[in-house]
Amino acid sequence: MSNIPTSHVARPGRTPLTQTTWRYVGGLGLVVAGAAAALAAGPELAGANLAMVFLLCVLVSAVTFGLGPALASALLAALTYNFFFLEPHYTFRITHPADLVTFLVFFAVALATGWLAGRARDNARRVAGHANATALLLEASRALARTSAPDEAAQVLADQIAAATGGRAIVLLNGDDGLRLAGAPPGLSALDAASLEAAHRTWADTGTAEVADPARAWSFAPLDGVQARVGVVGLRTTAPGDGSDRPDLIGALLEQGGVVIERALLAAAASENAALRRADQLRTGLLTAISHDFRTPLAAILGSATTLSDYGDDLKPGVRRDLLQSIQQDAQQLNKHIGALLDMSQLEGGALRPKQDWTEVREIIGSALRRLRSRLAGHRIARDFASSLSLIKADPTLLEQALLNILDNAATWAPQGSAIRIAAHEDARNVLVSIEDEGPGIPPDQLHAVFDRFHRLSPAGSGGLGLGLSITRGFIEAMGGRVAAVSPLTAAGGTRFVISLPKVVETPRGLL
Repeated sequence: MSNIPTSHVARPGRTPLTQTTWRYVGGLGLVVAGAAAALAAGPELAGANLAMVFLLCVLVSAVTFGLGPALASALLAALTYNFFFLEPHYTFRITHPADLVTFLVFFAVALATGWLAGRARDNARRVAGHANATALLLEASRALARTSAPDEAAQVLADQIAAATGGRAIVLLNGDDGLRLAGAPPGLSALDAASLEAAHRTWADTGTAEVADPARAWSFAPLDGVQARVGVVGLRTTAPGDGSDRPDLIGALLEQGGVVIERALLAAAASENAALRRADQLRTGLLTAISHDFRTPLAAILGSATTLSDYGDDLKPGVRRDLLQSIQQDAQQLNKHIGALLDMSQLEGGALRPKQDWTEVREIIGSALRRLRSRLAGHRIARDFASSLSLIKADPTLLEQALLNILDNAATWAPQGSAIRIAAHEDARNVLVSIEDEGPGIPPDQLHAVFDRFHRLSPAGSGGLGLGLSITRGFIEAMGGRVAAVSPLTAAGGTRFVISLPKVVETPRGLL
């Protein structure tokens, strides 16, 4: 993983070297201030008290500016102590052995004090820096983990790098027309030509690139995933000591962001491929429906209508009646196919928006049974409804159509004279509707695919498109419910479809 090196980042104001110089100036300035205070105090400040003043200056320098400035302050304090306060004054010569011992002890204590305090300060800052970096990485990891789209992950990565460095960060991802700005600070919608050129140079090789104009300098680094390069990151720092001199932190952020963006890109590609596969399957099913399931009833309608037109006066009334009934039945079959295709197109296109009306499930079941009265005439209908049933928030039209599809499927497969049982009950969270028939049942190896589009249990089937149960599942799930099939129920067969619709805790107005 390539990091953004500090030498490539254009910074206004102080450089890291200037910051270090100011730390030493500050530490030495404390010693100068201490010496001035001691000279102003005169003979009253001497001996151990005088030494304490300089040691305090060294200690403050160590705690404030670190180890290096502390050691420099200790050396200056020792020399100042010798020059101004040991005889002979204003010289570095030491004539008395006792003064030499005093000087050496003072210098040793000043060095030890500066060393210990400076090391403690630097270690504390280092630990705090590591803790801060860990917190930033943890926050970035959590924020990136919540993203799903590539552009969303790119924006989060740009925000996290900007927060870590105190500057501005951008993320460019590869698009159809080259690199595009996917993550950027507020107010930045496009890059200038020089910046784009530098970004493309970084994308094309493994190095870094920067804009020639220092006043608007972006430093770019490649953003790599596990398998391939996914984009380019640009950084523009705005303040000294901003964290961009911590390549380990920036590198970790780039590594995390590259992996997450690559994962999002792969997920988006997989989703697009799945959508293309679904569209291809739907297209294939439509062609099959048009070539067979639509042409068959159309041919029957055309044949019956032609016979009536050519020989209507010569046909017996019973024959004419049979031909008219055939036209009506085939037209109804076509209408059913067209309605199924329209419903499926709504589900596939995401155009389905269920209403949320207070609905009494038993009334919807009764309406569906009335509409299918002729289809169910050869079956015994057994009802098992709870005496009281909670209202649910649902789309009555979609729910009725889902029930119609299951009842029509039961009427198709159940033998004449058999029973179709309909039950409606509820538990603590859901209203449950079950429809059970005495048909041959669903083979175990096909039970998992019974709700798939264009799935038919046999080539002949019922003349349907194999969309009814798929549409039922789509309608029920669009209303927040679930549907499942259980089969066989006995050794002879039988199938039970169970619809589960969630109850709403709130009470509808006007029902109290």
